[in-house]
This record gives sequence, C-alpha cells and structure tokens, in this order.
Amino acid sequence: MTGVRRVVADPREIILLLHGLNERGKRIYRKLLPYLPSDALIISPNGIFPLPDQRSDGLRLGFTWYIFDVVHKTYQVNQDQAKLWLRDLVASANPHGLPVTVIGFSQGGYLAPLVGKEIAECKRVLGLACEFRAALIKGPLGFDLHALHGSSDPIISIQSAQNEVQLLKEKHINCTFHTIQETGHEISASMGETVRKILRDSGKRSL
Repeated sequence: MTGVRRVVADPREIILLLHGLNERGKRIYRKLLPYLPSDALIISPNGIFPLPDQRSDGLRLGFTWYIFDVVHKTYQVNQDQAKLWLRDLVASANPHGLPVTVIGFSQGGYLAPLVGKEIAECKRVLGLACEFRAALIKGPLGFDLHALHGSSDPIISIQSAQNEVQLLKEKHINCTFHTIQETGHEISASMGETVRKILRDSGKRSL
C-alpha cells in the first residue's frame, strides 16, 4: 500500500480515509487528523490508479479510485476494483474484528458507501463534499450513513447532494444530511468539527 497509516497501541477502531480525485492519501489524512480519535488505527491509502500531471516544476502524481468520462457520462473503469481492494486492505489490518468507519472526500465520498457495504465490521460511513449515487447503493445498510456538504460548494451543488439523499430515503435507506455553513468544496475546520461530533456521538451510542 502507498499512502499513510497511523498505527497505535491497542486500537479501539479502524478509520479508512478515501481521498478525492487526483489527490493522495496524505492530503485527507492531514486535513482530518486533528478531528479523529487518538485511539484509532488510521489507514489513508493512495487510489489504485495514478494520474500523472506534468507541471513546469516537475511531475506531480495524484491518484484516482475509478475512471469516469465526464463528457460521455460513462465509466471507463467502475468502482468494483477499488472497493474490493479496499475491503481486502482493511481485512488484513483488522484480524480482531474492530469496528470500522469509512470517510471519503469528493470522489472518495462517492465510493465510501460502496466500500462500507463490503466491510462486515463497518459501523458508519461519512461522505464529505460528494453526492451519494443512490442508484448504486443497495439497502439495507449495516452502518450509519452521513452526508456532509458545504453550503457554498461550487463543484457539487448542495441541492444536487440533497437530491441524492432524498432518493436514498425513498428507497428506505436512512441518511443524515449535515450542512456546513460558509464552506466550499473543501475540508474546512467546520467540516472537521462535524466529523469529530459524529464520531463522538456515535461512539457514545455504541457503549
């Protein structure tokens, strides 16, 4: 695995972080680390497909989880390979069956509930600044599902994200929507604090 992993003694849970398009595991890890529990094993891998970007100062390498043609609205490579690879990655790190949380940003958020369905120990999925693809999510879910979206997101409108959540509810799949004020397409401090609160409150319910 390339990316970032934080190992702690006697972890109580595992948190899987899924970065956005043309990003790396290190970025979402740095953004969310201040808001994540100190007793969690954190796995923040790079996506399975490299996306090289030649710049004036050299080659920058980002990654993607799947390949979607935005012009023709078709998948060149769908989510199956990534979700199964991530399932096996978590399984190898979780021999004792610890509870798992999946948190994805942007493209990683689209993927997050599909990965959660593959992991028996998954207890919650958080999608940040993304749309959940209601057509791809089959219920019932064995985990809590949360959508966190900036009120000023210029990339994915908050209305579009809310519409997908409504489609999920019509399929009897519960999803909690959290509007993050004064936030665009980013992991802001306010979004991070909302992540912290969801993890803290859901942890209390599980005790």
